Amino acid sequence: MNATLTAFRAETLTPFYYHGLYVPDGAATYPDVISDTALCFALAYAFGMPPTAHLRTKPDYREDLGRLPWRASLALGSGNRNLGPVRHIIDVEREGGYSTSMQKAMGSGLFKKTFYVHEVAPGAQYQGLLYGPDPFVFSEELIVRVGVGRMGLLRLERSEEIPDCRLNTATARLFGQTLPEEGRILDTIRLSRPYSPQEATDILGLWQ
Repeated sequence: MNATLTAFRAETLTPFYYHGLYVPDGAATYPDVISDTALCFALAYAFGMPPTAHLRTKPDYREDLGRLPWRASLALGSGNRNLGPVRHIIDVEREGGYSTSMQKAMGSGLFKKTFYVHEVAPGAQYQGLLYGPDPFVFSEELIVRVGVGRMGLLRLERSEEIPDCRLNTATARLFGQTLPEEGRILDTIRLSRPYSPQEATDILGLWQ
């Protein structure tokens, strides 16, 4: 892998969400972070290399990331905002396969097909680092999809070098490495202490 470190900035072009913070009748997205996994998966789909080789009953991020040429820091912003609640309906029969276990879950009374989400507003700004092949070789900007259902459009552009970044300690654990942790958004999004670009390069290069 011809790996280099590339600083990037990102901007949301359309709303997107992931289930990050619990709110009445649904969930709200934490608007100031996009995970490294989401970024790497988004790039993979944009370049026609879907990371998951087959359908799974539960995610295997270690295997999927291992198939990709990129690693990334967390994409962090400051002062981004969420929109008001939007109603969503899950088509369980189509998306869940309506298996026996799914039917039992729906019959328990704890399952909801209708819920509300607070999406990240368009114009949210982020910055971070990508480690791997330079994705901006053929284009100055890339449009990728993020969030649940890959419904959000995110514009990625090369930027000037940033002074530091934070890595995802949850991803580090997948590759057998323990990093100091300073914050938690989700079990899969955990903020490391700040690292310089050179320190980040040395660490990300080990995630093989």
